[in-house]
This record gives sequence, structure tokens and C-alpha cells, in this order.
Amino acid sequence: MVKGSPVVSEPTYSILACLLDGPPHGHGVIKQTLELSENRVRPPVGTLYGALDRLTANG
Repeated sequence: MVKGSPVVSEPTYSILACLLDGPPHGHGVIKQTLELSENRVRPPVGTLYGALDRLTANG
């Protein structure tokens, strides 16, 4: 994702959607991501935390 870009990938969107109600633990984010994406997005733990780091860095 390019910094400042308004376009986000489906995994990133799903992760952001999971955070609307507050920051759940990593397993909770993965579980909610699966539910929200109808099992299309299954982020591995390393990918999840990498995505969260990028989202944080991009504000």
C-alpha cells in the first residue's frame, strides 16, 4: 500500500473493520477477519502484525 493512498486491499480493509469496536487480541482479529470476509481472508499472524504496523505508520 502506498503511503497516503485511499485504496486498501481486502485484507487491510477487513483488519480495519475488526478494529472498529476496539483493539481485540490478534486471534480475535483473525477470527473476525474470517467472518467479515466470508472466509476469503485468513491472515497469518505475521501478516496481521505486519499489516497493523503499516497501518499505524500510515496513520
